[in-house]
Amino acid sequence: MFAYLSRALTGVLLVLSASLAQAHDMSAHAGMNHSPSTPEVYHTEGTVKAVSPQALTISHQAISALNWPPMTMRFAPPEGEALPAVAVGDKVSFSFTRREGGYQLVSLTPLR
Repeated sequence: MFAYLSRALTGVLLVLSASLAQAHDMSAHAGMNHSPSTPEVYHTEGTVKAVSPQALTISHQAISALNWPPMTMRFAPPEGEALPAVAVGDKVSFSFTRREGGYQLVSLTPLR
């Protein structure tokens, strides 16, 4: 009986130590990308309602990806770029991302 328990305990310890060693093996993570994730980009169309040096105010269509109804919002210019040349009343197609403190244009194209 003692020999049986000794073998069973030895087997359990071997399995446990192999599991722990595998859990601490980081070689499978060598290709992991530790950079921040790319923000989601959303696309819609709308009408420019106001233009200022800091932002465009656009009345846009519903955005199903965000479960948003049509609404009017302010959008900051694209990173490191001036606001696109548009005027109040222009219809535009645009894409944007969420950012800390608001929303930022990624691209904006006037619709003719």
